[in-house]
Amino acid sequence: MTLPEEDRLRTLLSEVDYPCDRAELLRQAAAHGADDGTLGHLGCLPERSYAGFDAVNSALTETG
Repeated sequence: MTLPEEDRLRTLLSEVDYPCDRAELLRQAAAHGADDGTLGHLGCLPERSYAGFDAVNSALTETG
């Protein structure tokens, strides 16, 4: 599965109030129209607190 483009992901998560957990990332992305692939990638993130978008993007790259 191809990772979501950074600009698209940034738009999907633009209203996230960081720090947040994986469940909040999924809620916000779904509310902003994320496709199944993007939701799948976010769902594979480790369950922890994310300090900001860069932490989310980095974790996505690591989990690939």
